[in-house]
Amino acid sequence: MELFAVEIRTAQWQPMILWYTSALNMKAAVRSVEEGYALLAGRGWRLSLLELQEDEPRDHSAFSLAIEVENLAAAREHIESYLMEPSAPIETSDEGFLQWTTTDPDGNRIKLFQFVAVD
Repeated sequence: MELFAVEIRTAQWQPMILWYTSALNMKAAVRSVEEGYALLAGRGWRLSLLELQEDEPRDHSAFSLAIEVENLAAAREHIESYLMEPSAPIETSDEGFLQWTTTDPDGNRIKLFQFVAVD
């Protein structure tokens, strides 16, 4: 078994596509405006965005994405240019890796982290 993609149902389909392709440098592998479907590809992972119809209820189940990056400071600097509000600082986790948390346009939690060498 292999995870193909994480699916996000959203009422902000176009802004979410723009955010993930711009802020996280994902590529639109498939995009169907008529069907309200986009498959975005990152390095080693995929994300499907499905447009909610106006009469379709939004499921409020919480989820978050954890994304490993090679250079957290550079990733944060790039993503911050797409944020509407100031972001939190980079932190060191109890396990010793660096982490930074932000949200996408729908308010879903995105945690980026970088493993660092332990002295």
